[in-house]
Parts: sequence; C-alpha cells; structure tokens
Amino acid sequence: MSILEGVESVLGMFGEGRHEISFNEVMDELGLAKSSASRLLAQMVRYRMLDLQPATRRYRPGVLLIRAAQAATQAHPFDDQCREVLSSLSDSTGFTAYLSMLDGTDTVVLQRLNGSNPVQVLSPPGARRPAFTTAMGRVLLSRLSETEFHARYGTAGDTGLPQAPAGCPSTVSELHERVAIARHDRSAVAINEGMPGIGAVATTLADPVSGDVRGLCLSFTAMQVSETQATALRNTLVRAVAAVGQRIGDTLWRATGDITSR
Repeated sequence: MSILEGVESVLGMFGEGRHEISFNEVMDELGLAKSSASRLLAQMVRYRMLDLQPATRRYRPGVLLIRAAQAATQAHPFDDQCREVLSSLSDSTGFTAYLSMLDGTDTVVLQRLNGSNPVQVLSPPGARRPAFTTAMGRVLLSRLSETEFHARYGTAGDTGLPQAPAGCPSTVSELHERVAIARHDRSAVAINEGMPGIGAVATTLADPVSGDVRGLCLSFTAMQVSETQATALRNTLVRAVAAVGQRIGDTLWRATGDITSR
C-alpha cells in the first residue's frame, strides 16, 4: 500500500460516519502491521491531516482537512441555494434536513440541518449509506441514464443486492423499478425501510452549469408522520425545490402545472 493509498483508506473511515478513530481500528480494518499503522498515522498527524486527542488517544480530522472542507463548501454556491431551501423547510416542519450526493452506489451526507422537534434523526456529514436502501439514494439514482445505472449495478436483473434490509429492493430488477417510479415522481418516500422506525421524503436538484446533482431530504421518525402526512410533506418539499430548479434552469423542473403529479 502506497502512502497515498494509506491516507485515502484512513480518511475513508471517517466517511463511514465516525467522528474519530483509534489506532487499533486503523490497524485491524485496513489490515496494516502495527509498525505500518504507526508510521502512517504519525505522518498524517505531522501534516495536520489528523489530530490526536491526548486524553483518549483517538484521531480526529485535522485542521488541514477542516480548512479544505470549508473551502470546498464556499466554492459551491449551488450548495448554498440547496441549503436555503432545506433550512426553510426544516424550520417550518421541525424535521432534520439533509443535503447529500451520490458516490458510486452510496449516498454521502454533505450537510445536516437539525430541526426543532425533540426527536431527531441524525447522521453526520460524511456518513455513507447504500443508495438502494433509502429514498435519498433512489431519487439520486433516478438522475442517472440507463447506461450509468447499469454501469453501477450490472445488467442482470436477478442479481441480489447485498444484505438488503426488509422493505428495500432485493434485486437489481426491483431497484430499477423503484428508481423508475422515483424518476416519474421526481421524488421518493421511504418509511420503515433501510432504517426501521425512520421515514424520509427526498427529491433532487441539479446545477445546469457544473452538472452537480444534490439530494434534498427531510427525515423523521415513523411514529411522527402518517402515510398521508408523508405524502403531504413530500409535496411541500417538491414544490420548494421545483421553484429553485425552475429559477436556475434545472431541466427536470421546467415542466409547468402541478409538479407534485406527473
């Protein structure tokens, strides 16, 4: 493993939703010898990629990474427009709002806005989840062409999806059908699927200049929202995002009329 491969692997551990990691976790999960793990982590601390907490001896993202993340956020005003929509919706509904992107076959949380409800659904920025298990993932997959979809999942419809939770598509064919529904509806709803007891409504927005696609989602506990209320919440989200999409020229939202039904 080269030094850059090692750095990528260590940083990827934070992408799984962790705020900090230990020496033993790095050694065990990356299959590194003790001496190799020690050298790699020491170099990453030296160059401010990691910050070693003296009290716990655990590693957190360092100042260099934090500054790079801040610069990346500031360089994407498109994300600011997405955040404005989510902030308004989170404030009005009290639910947790997420801004995410698609990375291969996973969704990755970019930003989280906590709502005001006492019970919140919280996943940290950087958290990854298989796209087929969530409303966010399926609506992001709906932005792909057929070629792009099959490049990720293959063309054999009976291929099983790994450890598919109850309520989620279990084969590529089933996923393809669910993605087609999300594409038609320009949105998706999921309750008690990838995460039991959790529900979400999601849609997407694309930057016509850069081509970047973002998923926008409101998440809640299943006991907070009925199926009828979830549909109404989905319509509220779609209307808010459609207004931005029409303003910036996202072709998905150019259609006029009732954007909550196609």
